[in-house]
Amino acid sequence: MDIYVDVLLVENILMNYIILWLTSITVKVRAARIKMLAASVVGAMYALLIFFPGYRVLYTTVMKVMLSFLIIIIAFTPARFREFIKQLSVFYLVSFILGGAVFGLFYFTNIGTITVDGIFLIKGIPLSVLAGAGLITVIIIRLCLVPLYNYLERRSLYHSFTIRVGDRTAETVGLLDTGNELFDPISNYPVIVVQYSAVKELLHERIREIFEKNLEGDLENVYQGFKEANWVSRMRLIPFSSLGKEKGMLLGFKADGVTIGNRCLENVIVAVHSKPLSESGEYAALINPELVK
Repeated sequence: MDIYVDVLLVENILMNYIILWLTSITVKVRAARIKMLAASVVGAMYALLIFFPGYRVLYTTVMKVMLSFLIIIIAFTPARFREFIKQLSVFYLVSFILGGAVFGLFYFTNIGTITVDGIFLIKGIPLSVLAGAGLITVIIIRLCLVPLYNYLERRSLYHSFTIRVGDRTAETVGLLDTGNELFDPISNYPVIVVQYSAVKELLHERIREIFEKNLEGDLENVYQGFKEANWVSRMRLIPFSSLGKEKGMLLGFKADGVTIGNRCLENVIVAVHSKPLSESGEYAALINPELVK
């Protein structure tokens, strides 16, 4: 059976590029086409080593894994190790899906295949098979992989945490919000925005009344309420320009401690939002990224 190296090289470059393109779509990373093409060429050149006996020692599982590392670095240049692992994992998954689609089309259509003594042999990858497999892979990724990746990515941003005030505690789930850049203007402590219902049990009855009657804007009433609760030293006013308002002020308090995972933090301000933060109820707080570094 004749093998044309130039055809094999082009086929491998094309398949590698398709895999990298689909990977970039799934992980939502902007990659330059020239970088993905360069990575595709590197992968295709490696595939030709099988035809050179002196280099077959490089055609091992370890070297293949190292090659995939190199391909990801060339194509996407991930800045963080976590990004690298995500991109590499999706790269492998897309490769398996595309490879399975190609083999499935070969098996069911017999295009580009021959059977010798009951052995199924592939002569080459016709453009029609590659195009069909690419289409199948795109559909699977769009309908299954992308939604699954988005769900898992979003779930990874959820953190359970506990707020402590005196001998009272409240546990809830927060969303790590890169848009939450709130800091207490006095102490410069990072701020967690928590909906009222999640911290209600921590608050003095007089302070609950402020939120339940929407009196946060009445500063005289607010001060009097915190004074009656003996919370004046805890009282904080946090300016913000989001959460449905162009400019506003969130009423909050300094907690005695906030535990996120295995970290116990003391210098944290809790800003209370009177309305639910999640329509679906998946989380009840917006966590400042500074608290999970």
